[in-house]
Amino acid sequence: MTAGVDPEMREVFIAELAEIIQNVDKALVAWRTDYANPTYTRALTRAFHTLKGSAPVVGATLLAELGLAAEQTAKRAGRKRNPDMTQIEAIEAAVALLPQWLRAMQNNLPAPESTRNVISALKRSAN
Repeated sequence: MTAGVDPEMREVFIAELAEIIQNVDKALVAWRTDYANPTYTRALTRAFHTLKGSAPVVGATLLAELGLAAEQTAKRAGRKRNPDMTQIEAIEAAVALLPQWLRAMQNNLPAPESTRNVISALKRSAN
């Protein structure tokens, strides 16, 4: 997953991923209380946007793809102000997957198996 990546860059990314997880967890809890509040979808969108841009630097292109799909779904959900259940569930699945990615990155494990399924669900719900 991260062969040939500068170890320092990898450690910086792992710290950033841990911070992203905290941010999306907080934003998701808040979003569940008020789906119409654009502040929460913007926070989700911003966190996934960061992930999309940072993950390729450490060779985690599948994680970047997850970030892109989640960012697009969060943007779409934020525009609707009343997202449908498929969007909510897809974003929740993406958020739930991030700690698995963190463990994989910390322990040099393969990408979590369900990543492609979550990406597919996000893409379907973004349309």
